[in-house]
Amino acid sequence: MARNCKIIATYFGVRRTYPYTYHDTIKILKDSIQNEIELDPGVDNLDTIFVNHDCGIKEANDFLDSLAGTKTFAGRVKVIHRPWDNGIGMSMGSMDYGFKAIREDYENIFFQEDDYKIVKKDYYIKGLKVLEDNPKVAFVGYDMIRVREASSNGLGERFMKWVFYIPMLIWGYKDYIHRCNTAIDKIADLRKRNQYPYAGGMMGITHKKYLDEIIYLRGKLPYPEIPNPRHDKKFIEFKHKSLWSMIKTFFLYNQYMTWYWLMLILAEVEFTRIYYDVGYEVTHYPEDNRVVYSYKWGGYKTTKDEKLNLKEDLFTNLDNID
Repeated sequence: MARNCKIIATYFGVRRTYPYTYHDTIKILKDSIQNEIELDPGVDNLDTIFVNHDCGIKEANDFLDSLAGTKTFAGRVKVIHRPWDNGIGMSMGSMDYGFKAIREDYENIFFQEDDYKIVKKDYYIKGLKVLEDNPKVAFVGYDMIRVREASSNGLGERFMKWVFYIPMLIWGYKDYIHRCNTAIDKIADLRKRNQYPYAGGMMGITHKKYLDEIIYLRGKLPYPEIPNPRHDKKFIEFKHKSLWSMIKTFFLYNQYMTWYWLMLILAEVEFTRIYYDVGYEVTHYPEDNRVVYSYKWGGYKTTKDEKLNLKEDLFTNLDNID
């Protein structure tokens, strides 16, 4: 019998969007664990594994540890803490760390960040069926509305790589420029061929054998070894979220924004785009309307309402931060 798990990457530090603090993160995790208890994934075994990027908040760590052993709908909760290590890797680093810790115990792995939850019954078994029915597919993405609706020309990414070219030189990231631009060119090429270049938010299901191939190729699941330049730094809130306010944010927090761009391309996108490098493909879960709930948005991802909201992603309301 195949063993199934879900790895949820979590973090209790200050964030640029909701959940802003560890109090908020504890709040959403209480709801998330209840969802794991009540939602039927369609398989008869499924352990939920929280991998915490430990930034040293004892109260939060104790809360997470208190969840260990909790009985879910089809399994148990497990908790893994990984070292802070200067903030390297973010969620992608936690997913890599978590998989390596459990790789001998499970065959099927679902990846998810802590500010989302899946709300559709039978979501796990249906994702497995997509993998079984499509030998070329190595990863089934569940947060794919934005990816599916993106332009096929890749002009947005190509434009942004030139926007960040000089900042990458200024902030000492010149060694990553070629890697970043190569990844962007591959994204654009996949879109031109009407393929899905990556899975949104790394959220989705895969099999151990595919992950093993990636690790054999790269030594780890993709993310660059770049320290987080702004742990505990707070964003200024601009009341009017306009193009001008985003430009000001870009210059006020240029090192962070440059680092974030690199993480977006070389970690979040590369996390699943890399399957094409070993001869596989990425596809989408057969349903996408109201499958995913976003705690950040306070609502469901839907085909009608989903949109790229850069304004909300770039700003933090300081009134909500302790």
